[in-house]
Amino acid sequence: MLTYHPFIMTKTLSIQLSDKHYSLLTRIAAADHRRLSDFNYLIYGNGLDMFFCEKSVHVKKEAYEYTKEEKKQQAINKKVMSTTPRKDWDEKGWEHVSDYMYNYDKEDGEKDFVTKLANEIEELAYK
Repeated sequence: MLTYHPFIMTKTLSIQLSDKHYSLLTRIAAADHRRLSDFNYLIYGNGLDMFFCEKSVHVKKEAYEYTKEEKKQQAINKKVMSTTPRKDWDEKGWEHVSDYMYNYDKEDGEKDFVTKLANEIEELAYK
């Protein structure tokens, strides 16, 4: 059985550009003392963060994206739902666990998933 590793880099994104656009981007990167490949990570990361700073987006979670606490709560919820009438769920410890990630900061100060993704992509420019 293959194991999915979400942070192993195996994918490539590419876009079609005119010679003029490619030349300009290459020169902009050089003027900022960067290789074009590193510059792309920075632009992509910053662009994601800026594009979604005032625009809402929600994305369905993959299994590995649930926190330990959420997985624990899901197990509690499953047990409560199978043994307790609906009206008594809350009393027995049932709490909603969202199947979606949202791009707003959480009450505990945790950054939204788009900002995290943008920061992770930016960090690739410095490796």
